[in-house]
Order: sequence, then C-alpha cells, then structure tokens
Amino acid sequence: MTDQIIGTTTGGTLREKWAQTPVVTKLYWLLRIGVAIEYLGHGWAGLSRSRAWLPYYDLFGISADAAVDYMMYLTGAVDITVGLIVLFWPARIVLLHATVWGVFTALLRPIVGEGWWEFLERGGNYGMPLALLILVGFGGWSVRGWLSKGELPAAVSDRAHVGVHWAARGGLALLLIGHGGFGAFEQKAYWYKFFEFFGVDRAGVDSANLMVVFGTFEILLGLAVLIRPAKPLLWFVLGWKLATELLRPLVGQEWFQFVERDGDYVLPLVLIIGAATYAAARDRLRSRV
Repeated sequence: MTDQIIGTTTGGTLREKWAQTPVVTKLYWLLRIGVAIEYLGHGWAGLSRSRAWLPYYDLFGISADAAVDYMMYLTGAVDITVGLIVLFWPARIVLLHATVWGVFTALLRPIVGEGWWEFLERGGNYGMPLALLILVGFGGWSVRGWLSKGELPAAVSDRAHVGVHWAARGGLALLLIGHGGFGAFEQKAYWYKFFEFFGVDRAGVDSANLMVVFGTFEILLGLAVLIRPAKPLLWFVLGWKLATELLRPLVGQEWFQFVERDGDYVLPLVLIIGAATYAAARDRLRSRV
C-alpha cells in the first residue's frame, strides 16, 4: 500500500503554502539540500587542506606532501562535485556513493586510532544520504535505474516511510552518542575552548568534571532519541546541536566544521516533519502482520 504525496497548493502566505505542501515533498527537499550542503562543507575542508586528514592518507601510503599538494584538492573537488550533483540532479548512484563514502570516511577514524566515538559522531554523514536514497527508491538490478535521477516520488510505500524514519533516527542518535563520548570518555582537548568561551577555565572544567557531565548528558539525549523521539525532545536536540556546533567557529575552528555537520540540524527536522506520516505507516504495517 502506498500513499499519494504530490498535490497542488493554493495561493496564500509563505506559512500557508508550507502547511499545504505534502510531507514527502518537504522531506525530499530537506534531505536533498542537506546532503548537498554536507558534501559541499566536506569538500571545503579538503580544499582547505585540513591537517587532521593526514593520517587517513598515510593509511594508504600517501605521503604528507602528496596529500597536501594533490590529494586533498582532489578529494575536496570530488566531494564538492557530489554536493552539486545532489543539489541539481541527484542520481541514485551518487546518493549511494554519498552513503557509502560517509560510512567509509567515518570508519577511517577508528582505523587510524582515533576511537569509535569518531565513527558514531559522523552518524549524520551516512544517515542523511541513506534516508534520501530510501525515499527516492533504490535502482534495483538495473544500471539505468541507478544512473537515473532520484525524483520526488509520486507515491511512497509504508516500508519506505519507516526506512526513512529509522535512517534519520539512527543517524541522529549515533551522532549525539558519539559527540557525547568525546567529552565523557575521550575528554577532547578542544572542548576546553568551548568552556573558556563561557568563562570557565581548564581548572574549573576539571574540578567539576564538566566534560563528563555534558558528555554523559549528550549520550543520554542520543539514547532518548533512539528510544522515543518525541517532538519536544527533537526541538530541544535541534537547538542544542545548532548552539553547540556553532561554538566551533566561535572559538576559532574553520566554518566548514559547522557546515559539514548539517546532518545534526537536518535530521531532527526530518523526524519532526515526518512524525505523523511515520506513525501512520508503522501502524498500517503492524496491522497487516
């Protein structure tokens, strides 16, 4: 069973037009723009020749000089190209690449010794393109199907609605848990700068165990999203991630650190907007069992 999603909207204010727009249309464009921005931000990091990437190239035997002079530009250019393709002509094969590449680059972090929290914290990088791919439908066994554009679908199955929800929900939960692990277990050095922004020095952070407190809080947020993503919780998560990730450029990190994590802000909105549609699809599937 499928449900129709494409309809016409009448005139009115922007708010009225938004209210009249079908849910799947909202999800489609939110995810499409979100994935595009994610890859444009990641490509920006490559073109900025982020030294944090050097261990990943070294893993494949690429020297630091070659990485900085050539490979980072190439990687950044490819990511920007992916972002532009998703924005203007989102071929299914490109969405598959975006999902697999998001998993691969996240996995590189624990492989080079940075810890599994790094993999989890990138949950938005692979959860968001996966959600979009599920929404537009896979290409099946047809090469032509994978090379075709992932258009706004005329109808979406109940299973696809549930799949989109869980890709977004899982991605959001993982990135919250992973980021919380940075403080609770790894005590990332750059977190001290976040606290200093609010006038709390290193001694104050350590004496009050603030990294553990805030890290544990964010892990609990992720678990709450995984267990029951109520709308008030999701609105709080959206505000929390916007505020905490905005601290990165405010304390001197590059802006791409904020931009490439746009899954942190898009996924809560996907869950909020699609909540009723997901619940109805889930109930219909349960009734057929």
